[in-house]
Amino acid sequence: MRTGLKHDVVYSFFNPEIDELRDMIALITPDHVGMFRESYGSILKMVFRLTDSDRSAIHTLLQFYDPGLRCFVFPDYLLGPLMEDYASILGVQIRDQIPFCAIRREPDVLGISRALYLSPEIVKEGLKEKGKLSGFHLSFLEAKAKEHAAVGDWKTVCALIAASIYGVILFPNQKSFVDHNAIRLFMQRNPIPTLIGDVYYSVHNRNEKRRGGLIRCCAQLLFRWFMGYLPSRGAFAHLDSSVKWSFRLMGLRADDIAWTHNGLAGWNFIYSCGDFPNVPLIGVQGCINYNPTLLRRQMGFAMEVPPLECETQESFYFSIEGNQAKLMQVSGSWRNIQRKGKVPFGKVNCRYFPLFEDWLRKRIELTLLPFPGGDPWCPVIEGPSSSVSMEEFLEMKRARDQLIAEKADLEITVARVQIANQEVRVKMEDQDKRHALEAKRFEMDTALLWEDEDSPERSGEITAGEYRAQVRRRVREDGR
Repeated sequence: MRTGLKHDVVYSFFNPEIDELRDMIALITPDHVGMFRESYGSILKMVFRLTDSDRSAIHTLLQFYDPGLRCFVFPDYLLGPLMEDYASILGVQIRDQIPFCAIRREPDVLGISRALYLSPEIVKEGLKEKGKLSGFHLSFLEAKAKEHAAVGDWKTVCALIAASIYGVILFPNQKSFVDHNAIRLFMQRNPIPTLIGDVYYSVHNRNEKRRGGLIRCCAQLLFRWFMGYLPSRGAFAHLDSSVKWSFRLMGLRADDIAWTHNGLAGWNFIYSCGDFPNVPLIGVQGCINYNPTLLRRQMGFAMEVPPLECETQESFYFSIEGNQAKLMQVSGSWRNIQRKGKVPFGKVNCRYFPLFEDWLRKRIELTLLPFPGGDPWCPVIEGPSSSVSMEEFLEMKRARDQLIAEKADLEITVARVQIANQEVRVKMEDQDKRHALEAKRFEMDTALLWEDEDSPERSGEITAGEYRAQVRRRVREDGR
């Protein structure tokens, strides 16, 4: 009996054959590894075989999934893959474009030819069908890679290896087969949204009614993502491999998590798209929304208050098959991507605040945890606590409100000073214009008087100095 706990769900994962891939990777000489990384990112490090312990870690992680929140709920914190997480791991940018949509269509032979640097004739020759999808057998791509390596055509070698990794590791479907969807994703060069979409759709789909089954996503990438947030030192890192993952994870607390290990603290992240309050994801198998607002602590931002209901509501969840109209609506929302970061979440501050902690505690009471809890047993990260008391929270809130009020007063004062300065400038400009006008008038009067033959100065009745004094006096009188 598991009274007061979630029911355990059995999951399975793809187990790709990687020996052929390793043989292909061995073709790249050290001088050309940089060329590969520059073109295709760091996908080479995804070519590894999960151990039994690795699979157990992912299997245990999935037990914490909360379908309503679209993330993993632990005793006092939340975790979930962000697109920015995956982009950081793979060294691949997230492009501002509509993500890949798995719509059935005939292979674009010329496009594939350009992407793989193979002739259209060779592409046609290599395309086969498996599992109702066309594509290339891995053995075909390996043979072509060896041929081009022999003649030093490294651009083609790198392209063939990258496409093979896309089909066998990143977007697995059939064993040792790179299907048409993987090829199109390789050609589009924007895999991150689809990788995240595959994770959330597949996990949600298999968690529905707690039925379990095969998780159709890149398990290697999910494992690397999860390990990045776990402690890398202290007691946790030195636990014996025989210790169950359930025991390890239930002993961790928010203070132990490496929140900013990926160097993304304070960066902007994709927060929503189009009219959706969250992010619409399009995977190879189906579409689902996920809620980055719940995961912003992973980007270095504090969680002060509970999320709004609209921010965590289910916007949609459906299979690609037979839902083309919905798919077009979701894909169109990616024409308007909204990112958030320090605006509006403020400076980097990896904390949960009391109001959010209370909300999370109530959520756990409602949805339950998958394993029995206990006191933290391996505090590994020293430093200030990532949570604060209610008194401290209220004091900080009062201080913030006071600073906001002072800022508003300063802005009003600055505005008044600017208005006063403007008035002074206007008066000075008017005075300069008046002086210029008086000087001009003096010159004109002087010229006219000197031209007058009957002027007193010419007739010798007064001296020139006396005459100029009289003129100045007349100008002053006119100015009055």
